[in-house]
Amino acid sequence: MKIGKALRVERLKLGLTQQQMCEGIISRPFYAKVESGKNKINAESLFQILFKHQIEIDDFCQLIQDTYITKNRRVINKLQERMDYAFSTKDIDSLILNCKKIMNVPGDRIIKLRTLVAIAYFRNELNEIDNGIKKKIKIEFNEGQKWTKRPESLRLFANTMPLWSQDELIFFIGRLLATVKNENITELMLERYLRIFENYLATCYERKIPMRKNSNHIEEIIDYITNATSSNVHLMIYRINAIYMKSLFKNDKEKVTKIKADMNDYGYGKLTINWPN
Repeated sequence: MKIGKALRVERLKLGLTQQQMCEGIISRPFYAKVESGKNKINAESLFQILFKHQIEIDDFCQLIQDTYITKNRRVINKLQERMDYAFSTKDIDSLILNCKKIMNVPGDRIIKLRTLVAIAYFRNELNEIDNGIKKKIKIEFNEGQKWTKRPESLRLFANTMPLWSQDELIFFIGRLLATVKNENITELMLERYLRIFENYLATCYERKIPMRKNSNHIEEIIDYITNATSSNVHLMIYRINAIYMKSLFKNDKEKVTKIKADMNDYGYGKLTINWPN
């Protein structure tokens, strides 16, 4: 979708006329031609319109990204979506198939590192990943890289947790908690952090790490997730998962069984396939 069409989509969603959309920024005739694709809008005017009507920039970029990214990047994004879905549903055959396709696409070293670890994880071959790959992964988390704010690094961290020692995970999770608590973040970035926190809880449970206050961030993360998602329906699945994980850590088998049963009854059983038992 081009910028003009995306502006029209957002304008109609807000119930505004073209005049109301661009008033005080650019003329309505010029704006009308932007929507129709006959005129190009400069970055300053575009952002003034987005900010004026409180349109989320991340959401707007999601609308237009397929038009303005390279063909190679578009292919990788599609394969990445399929890989993530296969990962969440434990469809190992589909996961390995899409991972192999990703490895054949030129460029993007980070997604290839994620892919190598994903394949090794599902084949139970993490111990066979050579030290050269591990070294390349750790370089991405150098403090100078500002990894806590880079989406590609956050995805890499989420997918490579099994490779890290518990002390390393505690340190990195502490850095992420400081980021989400001390900065204003968009809903899109919040969801990225929530996925990482969800993975961390699952990793700790698999490693039989107990939930102790002020020692490993488990309780702190559960509290953060439940508070951050309390009024957001879109993110409610993360809240339910946090409550589920808390029940697991406390060995409340009755509550664990009830949450899974309720999710199945409401038609969300597929979303819980990858949850620990």
